[in-house]
Amino acid sequence: MARAIAVLGTGSGVGKSLLVTALARYFARRGLRVAPFKGQNMSNHARVAEGGEIGAAQYYQALAAGVAPEVRMNPVLLKPEAETRSQVVVLGRARPELARVPWRERAGHLWPPVEASLRSLLDGFDLVLIEGAGSPAEPNLQGSDVTNLRVVRAADAAAILVADIDKGGAFAALLGTHALLPEADRSRLVAFVLNKFRGDPALLDPAPTDLWRRTGMAPLGVVPLLAHRLPDEDAPRLGSLPPGGGRRVGVVRYPFAANLDEFGPLYELAGFRWVEAPGDLDDLDLLILPGAKNVAAALDALRAGGLDRAVAAFAGAGRPVIGVCGGLELLGEAIADPDGVEFGGVRRGLGLLPLATRLVPEKRVRRRAVRFRRLAPPFEALAGVRAVGYEIHHGQSRPTGEVLTALPEGLGYQKGNVLGVYLHGLFEDPAVQRALFGRTATGLEATFDALAEAVGEHLDEGFLMAMVERGPAARRAPPGAVYFLLGGARSGKSRGALRLARRLGGDAVTFVATARATDPEMEARIARHRADRPEAWRLVEAPRGFGRAVAEAATPVVVLDCLAVGLANALVEEGEAAALAELAELVAALGRRGRTAIVVSNEVGMGVVPPSPLGRRFRDLLGGANQRLAGLADAVYLFVAGQAVRLKGGQDVQVFDSTGG
Repeated sequence: MARAIAVLGTGSGVGKSLLVTALARYFARRGLRVAPFKGQNMSNHARVAEGGEIGAAQYYQALAAGVAPEVRMNPVLLKPEAETRSQVVVLGRARPELARVPWRERAGHLWPPVEASLRSLLDGFDLVLIEGAGSPAEPNLQGSDVTNLRVVRAADAAAILVADIDKGGAFAALLGTHALLPEADRSRLVAFVLNKFRGDPALLDPAPTDLWRRTGMAPLGVVPLLAHRLPDEDAPRLGSLPPGGGRRVGVVRYPFAANLDEFGPLYELAGFRWVEAPGDLDDLDLLILPGAKNVAAALDALRAGGLDRAVAAFAGAGRPVIGVCGGLELLGEAIADPDGVEFGGVRRGLGLLPLATRLVPEKRVRRRAVRFRRLAPPFEALAGVRAVGYEIHHGQSRPTGEVLTALPEGLGYQKGNVLGVYLHGLFEDPAVQRALFGRTATGLEATFDALAEAVGEHLDEGFLMAMVERGPAARRAPPGAVYFLLGGARSGKSRGALRLARRLGGDAVTFVATARATDPEMEARIARHRADRPEAWRLVEAPRGFGRAVAEAATPVVVLDCLAVGLANALVEEGEAAALAELAELVAALGRRGRTAIVVSNEVGMGVVPPSPLGRRFRDLLGGANQRLAGLADAVYLFVAGQAVRLKGGQDVQVFDSTGG
């Protein structure tokens, strides 16, 4: 089974889609076969992939990974049609019956295809990059979740949490998201990314390390506000680079506009702007009406703001207008929806094309290669041009008057300076770009490569590869973190310390042993413990001076096993003052926070009162030492019968499994 990495966010718009796209190209360039995945997407910007339609973000992510986009990568797509209604697309096909199922009851219908798609991708790819939706920490949504935590669990994924630092409040958002997650899910949040940063990352200190200590999420990197030509997932911005020059093109933005991402190349090829008010049309050379998931709502918005009259005046002045899909339908004379596909009833269009449209329940979803027929000015440059695009529409339009057939099979019509086409994606076709603008856009390959290079420059590549190889176990301990493990004899505490040290330090661990081989039985016990430890670890035998040994350890992680034996050695040999001095030396070493420390000790407060004065002195000494260590430790665990019980901190890491390991 492939490994999976999940990219979750503190909210919508923090840059999850862009980061997944960047990681897809980054890992693909390293020879991995990568698949993007988003269990449920909500967007009116869709693309035709193998098997039907998926969200545009997963389409671009697949292209970045160098694999064919397919419906398994986004098994559920919700396309908003009204403020409280969405079309439900499952595995590429519209499922109108599911739109009538109450929101909280839908998960039972949607999870099976989501889970099946995820498991199929995990079986077929080296790495699956999971994109979350919104925030995973909304308590009101967790019961119906099919795209965040439930997916992360099913994939056994390591998760990265992304925050938009440009908006402000990033550290609070990261900490709050972490705190609201169920405790079992926090263990999967192995790293965080500060995205869209402007300025000097050094000015962020000490906040990233402080958050690391509080949550256990390691700082994966600080990503600057990147310049790129990828549209936002909801496409209000078509990239972050400034618009080009030349021909001035405007695209009308009305409620439930669809597939706005297809106009991304215009941001480079033209003086692009969104049109939202009549004054926005004043100096345009070309006006485009995009697709609409609800043409009735789009018509209402156009008429409410006076844009209907402005568009008519623009066309009446002989200036070119193009309608795409829903835009074609709006330009016609009437739109009928007898089956209630979108709005029900009949609506009057803008009347700029002699067309009548009927919405039918069956949606046409397919890619098409077409050739433009003979066209009249101002679109004569398109005549004979062969182009590739895609259809996603319920509408069927027929002429009601004299009109030129621009594309075959009812896909396009022209009357004078008004052109309507059902085919999306034409402005992405180089042949169409040359015909309309005299040049072609650079395309997205350069953007994908630049994003991958930004990953290598701004994120910790070693930690990324550790996540691929080890999943949620790829933890990194914060600098100077102290883990304190308590338990009685044969409670599992030493074994737990070994497991934790392996997880946090790998082979870069110093093991400070305090036991002495005073008899054959103790020799055998020490030998068994030594056999359990990796050979690569550095062993320091310190029955006395264990605090100094911890201070002098040269590895990132040091284990002291155990404090109780070390204090007993000092107490028996030199008395209580010597034992307290050893303790003070250890506390000073841990206080310097130079390395991650794991300290093992015996819990002595639960047994009977020792019968001898020395035993009682030792119990009091060790009880006080344990309290002192627990006070300064970042995480404290009590082991009972092999089970680790968290007493303090440590909610960041599922440090131990059910057997204490």
